[in-house]
Amino acid sequence: SGPSDDAVHTLTIHLPHEETPLIIQTGKIGRQAAGAVTLSRGETMIYATASRDNDPKESIDFLPLSVEYQERMSSVGQTKGGFLKRDGRPAEHEILTCRLIDRPIRPLIANGWRHE
Repeated sequence: SGPSDDAVHTLTIHLPHEETPLIIQTGKIGRQAAGAVTLSRGETMIYATASRDNDPKESIDFLPLSVEYQERMSSVGQTKGGFLKRDGRPAEHEILTCRLIDRPIRPLIANGWRHE
């Protein structure tokens, strides 16, 4: 499910870890996704979302899972160059990272899952 007209509920968890704490936040950004979480430690931040259709697609006979991974360095002033390099095809290491995330997740999903 996605956003509703209810009040926004946020959750922030601070986990002490060596010099810099790990901060987990949900409910502040990405409210249109079924789930969104931001993890930060120091100046490094990871933002992850998950969503699905409400109704399963009966016409497909495969697991409709897609993983997208993007490294964004523009927030620190580093860009790769022109429009195609910045917004074009993902870099090889980004594609490989998607595969590293996708492969272990697939066996964890129930057989017969057909929500896109």
